Amino acid sequence: MAFMTGLIAFFGIAFLISLISGGAWLPTLSDKGAFALTAMFVLVGISHFVKPEKLVAMIPPQWPYRNAMNYISGAAEIVLGILLLFNSTRTLAAYGLLLLLVAVFPANIYVSTVKPDFYNISRLFFQPVYMAWIWYFCLR
Repeated sequence: MAFMTGLIAFFGIAFLISLISGGAWLPTLSDKGAFALTAMFVLVGISHFVKPEKLVAMIPPQWPYRNAMNYISGAAEIVLGILLLFNSTRTLAAYGLLLLLVAVFPANIYVSTVKPDFYNISRLFFQPVYMAWIWYFCLR
């Protein structure tokens, strides 16, 4: 839910930036949506390095290389998020993020079963919304 709130907030910021710049920066709707995705994926990716214990706890304990999975997925979020900013790499980055969201979904299922609070369960329902956002603003 926090990710969705951030997406909407950064989308609004992108509109303001576009208005202030007279449309010179972030001129298209796709650019605004990609900017919002970049901001959120980079912020979430950084959190994998700043608070790794929180994100490693979401990975089932029987899975090997949990720390490596955390750092690799965080780095992928940062790199792919940044690549969304450029038209030449946006499509590739969007497909990469869709694959990443599919890959981390089992961890979201796991954390929603071991700690079934509103936040963890809502992650299951918002993940398809994030995928739809990626498709709408970066792939259609």
